[in-house]
Amino acid sequence: MQEQKEEIKFGFGFDTHRLVEGRKLILGGLEVDHQKGLLGHSDGDVVLHAVCDGALGAVAAGEIGIFYPPTDLAIAGISSVVIAQRVLEVLKEKRASITHMDITVVAEEPKMRPLYEPIKKSLNNIFNIGLENISFKAKSNEGLGDIGRGDAMACFAAITVKITK
Repeated sequence: MQEQKEEIKFGFGFDTHRLVEGRKLILGGLEVDHQKGLLGHSDGDVVLHAVCDGALGAVAAGEIGIFYPPTDLAIAGISSVVIAQRVLEVLKEKRASITHMDITVVAEEPKMRPLYEPIKKSLNNIFNIGLENISFKAKSNEGLGDIGRGDAMACFAAITVKITK
């Protein structure tokens, strides 16, 4: 019987979108009550986009735009949960699984602290890695730039994956 070997890899993800009126705000797969939403070809979920890009990066599989190009009109408005499910399939094909995620949203609005636990629970529902393996936090941009004016939001994600060989 051959011994299975495990390898730990890390990936980094980033995403940013403009905040506009007339769109739902979706963060980490959770609909958030806010007067503005994120503008994007999909639902604009900066959290899931950063996490997915980080996970794909950890296994050297590119980024979500390869699988869901913004030029494909057939997928306009696609839920980022669907994108995350596809990323999980890619990881499975590569014998990899997410073991930890460290996520930081940069935004002036809405206030994120009340959303920490609900977003972590939503992320756990999608990725099923345990709440203790999901770090979610936020920072302000101290009034600087588009984010500081409340016109945009960004997200950074460091993703750890285990690959079984």
